[in-house]
Amino acid sequence: MKSKLKKDKNKTMTEQVYEKLEDLIVFCEIEPGTVLTEAEISEMVGAGRTPVREALRLLANESLVSISRIGILIPEMSGSTQLKLLEVRRAILHLCVDKAIDRLTELDKKSIQELLDIVDEQDDVEFLYWLKRRHKVLANCSKNPFIYEELRNVQGLSHRFWYFYAKKEDHSDGQRLHKAILEAVLIQDKQKAKETVNELLDYLEEFVRIHSI
Repeated sequence: MKSKLKKDKNKTMTEQVYEKLEDLIVFCEIEPGTVLTEAEISEMVGAGRTPVREALRLLANESLVSISRIGILIPEMSGSTQLKLLEVRRAILHLCVDKAIDRLTELDKKSIQELLDIVDEQDDVEFLYWLKRRHKVLANCSKNPFIYEELRNVQGLSHRFWYFYAKKEDHSDGQRLHKAILEAVLIQDKQKAKETVNELLDYLEEFVRIHSI
């Protein structure tokens, strides 16, 4: 994965820097435990200090970086942190699918079906991008923008842990479980949706425990 930005006229420079740094951190191109300066990050991504500083603030909100006097710290992998994140993800995802089912429109159903049509084709990297899109689609279905913000705030660290440790069979299991949630929402079955959310989060909690040091 190349570090330098490919300029996109449809996004602000801050958005582009944020997305590039998020990818570099989630896919461990920048190793956990690394300490960098703003100047080093600016050079790394080929952007000015102002958009870099703004992007770092956004990443700090998601705990993907820690900003201090000594520099920009990329947090270490932490099983205990992951388990706390999963507690939050469970509560938010339950709320999200519940409200999505209550407020689902025909346009929402089309967006969900589009995700279901391509999920089985995703490789390990593409699947994480698919998940980001899934979070946004489900949150849009809920008609509650605060749900999306909360999902986004916990997804980065979770995705990094997953990408670092997951094997081929894990990706297959993950795709199956995420797909089941969307299928339950699509048919507006609240009981099935609740069960599939719990199955996913139980699986992820066990995954974290297995790979925690």
